[in-house]
Amino acid sequence: MSSSDWQALYSAALAETDSRKLSSRIEAARRAIHERLTEVDDGSREREQLDRALHALFTLPTRRRTA
Repeated sequence: MSSSDWQALYSAALAETDSRKLSSRIEAARRAIHERLTEVDDGSREREQLDRALHALFTLPTRRRTA
């Protein structure tokens, strides 16, 4: 999977405004990120981006409910 693939799914999850679709968008992005994590080197810049994206996806539902 390329870096642009997970980034597109991640962006789609962040931009989703329909609460009924949000969980499926988050799950698709998480799967893509986990797949990409198996392909990148530890300590790489992209690895850091992937880790931050996973954290953001984990907190996204909570942030949406409180917004």
